[in-house]
Amino acid sequence: MSYPTIELQDKKVILLSGYQMMKTGDRPVEVTDKPKLEDSIKKHGDAVAFTYYAGRWIPAA
Repeated sequence: MSYPTIELQDKKVILLSGYQMMKTGDRPVEVTDKPKLEDSIKKHGDAVAFTYYAGRWIPAA
């Protein structure tokens, strides 16, 4: 199974969970709690993968 990548804040990240695949529309992935993900990307600038666990985004790699 391949995980989706998205680009936020000029950085490409891999989502391990916290997303829903969309069948139609211009966005292939709907991200859960996107503002918290953006905050986590700022806080953990060197991380390349994130997972959504217990209501928060945490770096995974």
